Amino acid sequence: MSFKDAIYADLDIFVETDEFAELIEIDGVQLPAQVLKHTEEKSQRLQEQFDGLHGDFVTIYFKSEPFITERGKLPQKGDWILIDNRRYDVVFSQEELGIIKVVASAYRQPTPRLGDLRRI
Repeated sequence: MSFKDAIYADLDIFVETDEFAELIEIDGVQLPAQVLKHTEEKSQRLQEQFDGLHGDFVTIYFKSEPFITERGKLPQKGDWILIDNRRYDVVFSQEELGIIKVVASAYRQPTPRLGDLRRI
């Protein structure tokens, strides 16, 4: 068995929901994935801040199948995708050894808190 064959055999462990992954929905396809949510500082995207908006950033890892079979293609930079019914813009995507990595961002307008409204 080659190293690549060993990697493919272990893919199910990588996305095992009891240990590493969680069940999410990406563009209508429900699948197990490793989800890393992070801030602007960790994603080094501070230069893309806009007044009144803040960024949500997520990196997800999931198996190529069944996603490619159901959607027909890998998400590309500039595409937008729905992750658990929230729209994100694809910043980076790559498929290697049966795993897809997608880095996505979304800018949202913050919801004012009651204390903030009293100051206005």
